[in-house]
Amino acid sequence: MKQTKGFSLLEVLIAVAVTAFIAASAFSILSQAIKTKENQEANDERLAELQRAMTRISLDIQLLADRAVRNEFGDLLPPLMGDKSAEESFLSLTRQGKRNPANLPRTEMERVTYRLKEGDLIREQWLMLDIASTDQIVERSLITKVAKFEVEFYTEEQWIDSWPQSDLANYNRNDLATLKPKAVKVIIELEDFGLVTQVYPLGGGQ
Repeated sequence: MKQTKGFSLLEVLIAVAVTAFIAASAFSILSQAIKTKENQEANDERLAELQRAMTRISLDIQLLADRAVRNEFGDLLPPLMGDKSAEESFLSLTRQGKRNPANLPRTEMERVTYRLKEGDLIREQWLMLDIASTDQIVERSLITKVAKFEVEFYTEEQWIDSWPQSDLANYNRNDLATLKPKAVKVIIELEDFGLVTQVYPLGGGQ
């Protein structure tokens, strides 16, 4: 009977090394696949966050109401105002469609303001149309990792950095309520996705 020859020590070591290499390669491929999946999920969530923020801004602007308001200092403000050139760029507006599920006897309009705060795009909501103090303002972060938030306004066939242009003291409350540009441009720069720009026509006469 012919005796079967066993593996030599060198062959065993080579086999172990090859097996270890294959296992390591498989683990590396699996790890990369998991990492890719996690990155994709993070990107998907980030895109969803951006979409929610842009939808909120779009809805607020589309529901712009012809209603002037008073701030905590008693100053009369137009339905829409903003400033790109200010130290803190902002967009503030009066909008319709405030939710009232309990059908309470209150207005369906509200005042909201967008501004950048410590890398977050913040939406401020006034609890009353004419507020007496900043305690009546609540804020919520819409999207994080924002490098820049700016607004521009289209009027007289050009884009300008602030609205309104005229001194508010020149207007009474009724005239101020209808003061708006032809369009608003919102510019958001994200740290990871870059620049996002959206233009919203308003049909203003200015």
